[in-house]
Amino acid sequence: MREALHVIDNEITSLPDSATKEEVDNLKKLAEKGLFQCPYCKAKLIVKYGEERGQYFSHQHSEACEVSKKIDQSEKRYRKQLERETKNHHAMLAILHDELASQAKMNEMIQLDYGYKAIQELKEYPDIWVKIGEKEYGLSIVTNVKSSVDSKLSNQITKRQQNFLEQGMEPIWFIEKEEQSIEMSKNALVLWDAELSISSKTEEDKKWDAMLTELVKDQHFFTYFNYPVSMDPPTVDVRSMYYIYSNGDSIVVKVMRFLKDRVVKPYRAFLLNEGYEIPFADALVVKKEILLSQPKVEEENRKEFIKKFQLLQIQFQEQQRILEEQKRLEERQREKLRLERIRQTNHQEKVKSAWKLDIENKSLSNTYQPSISGNEIPNKNRLDELNELLAKTSVLNEKPLSLMSKSKHQRIIEEMSKIWGTENPSNQVNMSRTNIPPEQKVDDDKRNKLKEEVLSHYVNGQQYINGSQRKWKEFVLYRFNRVYEKKLTVKDLVVLLKNAGITFNQSEKNVYYPIRDYLIFIGKKSQKPLNLM
Repeated sequence: MREALHVIDNEITSLPDSATKEEVDNLKKLAEKGLFQCPYCKAKLIVKYGEERGQYFSHQHSEACEVSKKIDQSEKRYRKQLERETKNHHAMLAILHDELASQAKMNEMIQLDYGYKAIQELKEYPDIWVKIGEKEYGLSIVTNVKSSVDSKLSNQITKRQQNFLEQGMEPIWFIEKEEQSIEMSKNALVLWDAELSISSKTEEDKKWDAMLTELVKDQHFFTYFNYPVSMDPPTVDVRSMYYIYSNGDSIVVKVMRFLKDRVVKPYRAFLLNEGYEIPFADALVVKKEILLSQPKVEEENRKEFIKKFQLLQIQFQEQQRILEEQKRLEERQREKLRLERIRQTNHQEKVKSAWKLDIENKSLSNTYQPSISGNEIPNKNRLDELNELLAKTSVLNEKPLSLMSKSKHQRIIEEMSKIWGTENPSNQVNMSRTNIPPEQKVDDDKRNKLKEEVLSHYVNGQQYINGSQRKWKEFVLYRFNRVYEKKLTVKDLVVLLKNAGITFNQSEKNVYYPIRDYLIFIGKKSQKPLNLM
C-alpha cells in the first residue's frame, strides 16, 4: 500500500511516485521509529522498496489486514490502468487531489478519496472520488491520446463512464490541453474519438442550446462563421470540454463549448468561442455541486456571440448585395459589348460596301482596272485608312457616302490611290494582269523592289520601337504622302502607332527621331524630299 496514517499529525501520508536512495532510507528510518501505522487496523507499518513496485508501506512480517489486502489489489488494477498515461498525468492528479483536499478541510459536506480506495470492487476506477452531500462524482484525467489507440481508448472511456453511472457517480473528465486542435479559419474544433466520448452536458450547455435554437433557424447561420456544416438539418446539442494543463505549481482549466456536428471520423464540431481559462481552484468551486465554469463569463460570452452573429449577418447581406450589383453591372457590360460588336460589324459592312462601290465607279490606274469578287475585301491596313477618310467626311458631316459631293468622293479615291501607290497591287485586290502591258509589268517589279529596299532600310534608334520593324515601317510608309502633303506630322504618326498597338521602350520624344529619319529616307527614294526638324 502507498498510504499510511501519520501517528503524530493524524493525517494520511502518501509515498511519492519516485524517490532517491537517500529519501527511501530516510522514510525507512521514520517508519522504524513508529511514525506510520495502517489506517484500517492501526498496526505499525514499515517502508519497503522493490524494482517493480518502487517504495511502499507494508505490515510487519507481511501480515497485512484484510482491508489493506483488498486495497492493495485494487491499487494494482489502477496502476495497470495508468500505464498508458504520461508523467503529466501524475503531476496534475497530485495538484487536483490537493486542491480538493483543501476544500474538504473547510467544508464538512465534502468527502474525498482516490477512486481505487473509495470503490474497490470496480474493474476500472476514476482518478478521484468526491462526494458532496448525497451526490457522488468520478473525476478522471486523460493524457497521451494517439490515432493508433484513439478508438480503443474511446471504447474504454465509454465503458468506464457507464460503470461510473451505474455506481451512482457523475463522471467529470479532463483532457490534456495539448490534445486540443482548432481550424481557426473555419471556426471548427477537430476531435479525437476519445474527446467526443468524454464531452459533458452541463447546465450552461443547456442555456447555450436555448439561445442557438432560435439562431440556427437562419439558413445562412453557419455560412456567416465560414463553418462547413455536416448536419442536415442541423440539430442543437452544445457540449463542454475541459482541457487541463500544469502552469508551474498550479493547474489551469480551459473551458471549451462546441456544437456537436460531424459524428464520423474525423470528428468536427462548431466552436462557439475561443473558450476561457480559469485557475483550477475556481473551476472546482464546490457549493452543492462542482461548477466547472464561471456563470458571469458564460453569460457575457453568450451576449458576445449574439453581437458577433448580428455583425456577420449584416456583413453577409452587404456582400450579397454587392455581388448582385456586380452581376447586374457585368450583365450590362456584356450587353453593351454585344451591341458594340453589332455596331462595329454593321460599320465594317458599310465600309466594305462603300469600297466595292467606289472601285466599280473609279479606276485606280490609267493602265489597268482592278477586279474585285464578292468575297474579296480590303486588308486591315486599308480598312484603317478608309475608316480615317470616312471619319473625315461622311461621319463628321453625318451623310452617307452616296450623298457626298463629287469632289469629296473623288478626294477619297485619290487619297487611297496615293497611299497604295507604293504597295504591290496583287496584295490589294485580285488584278487581271493579262491586260497589263509589258512595260507596266516592269514598272510594277521596280516598284516592289523599291518597296522592299525602303522597308528593309535601317535607321538609327529603330530599336526604340518594339515588335516587328517591318510592321511599323509599313505603317509609316503607307502614310508618307499625307506627311508630304502636311496632313500629318511626325508627332501625329507617333500617336497613330501607339493607338495601333505598337509599343515603345523609350519615351515618345526619343521615338520621334527614328520615324523622322525614316520619312526623310522615303522622300529621297521617292524623289519627294521632306524638310523635317
